[in-house]
Amino acid sequence: MRHLSGILLAAGLAAGCGADSVGLFINIDLLVVDNVDDNFVITGVSTGISGTRTCSWNCSTGQANVTLGSTLTTGWIRLQAWDADGLLVHDNTYEAALIGAVTSFTAADGKAGDWTLKFTFHNAMFTGALTVKADTLDDPDAITVAGASWLNVTWIFEPGWTSNAVNIDVAGMSSGSVHVSLWDGNGTLVFDGTFFGIGGGTATPSGAAGIWRVQIEFDSCVSLGAVTLGQ
Repeated sequence: MRHLSGILLAAGLAAGCGADSVGLFINIDLLVVDNVDDNFVITGVSTGISGTRTCSWNCSTGQANVTLGSTLTTGWIRLQAWDADGLLVHDNTYEAALIGAVTSFTAADGKAGDWTLKFTFHNAMFTGALTVKADTLDDPDAITVAGASWLNVTWIFEPGWTSNAVNIDVAGMSSGSVHVSLWDGNGTLVFDGTFFGIGGGTATPSGAAGIWRVQIEFDSCVSLGAVTLGQ
């Protein structure tokens, strides 16, 4: 089992991602990296982290679950993941302000083996944990954004969904909007809608089974509620 861990300090860079690590973190109070087969975690506190680090990580399945459970007060964190075939299976930027959790996943059609994870931090005041975990239980692909947030960003996901209805629930916005677009397994646009206000809204589109494409656009969205999508 590969098990690499390390502590990242303001003074420099300690081991934690493997020999192919690149980049430099600065302005850090304390971040701990734990790189274990099927489970990669960054935890700790940073006052304004900026930099990039690329890590080799062993994933025994073709898909991983991604969880950002933290307080992100300023800046942003970008996570990119490539599977064992070198295909990009995740590329989203998680930006401030976010007090709560974002749970999602990598693309459903990835290849098990040695993955590459790339983390880019920009002036991120961060407390909490960022986890990438192999989906060994074959959990249903679901997206949840919960807690207090102010977001102006677009995220894209590629779930493996059946032809059953997708449950979309958006609630708790005090301002701004959330625009959700869904393409089914055949690449057909099956939903394209915008949600506003405290009440938000719900929808239950369906389409062909396969690898779907989900695009969520937050436009100056201030929320104390949640956005969820899943079957």
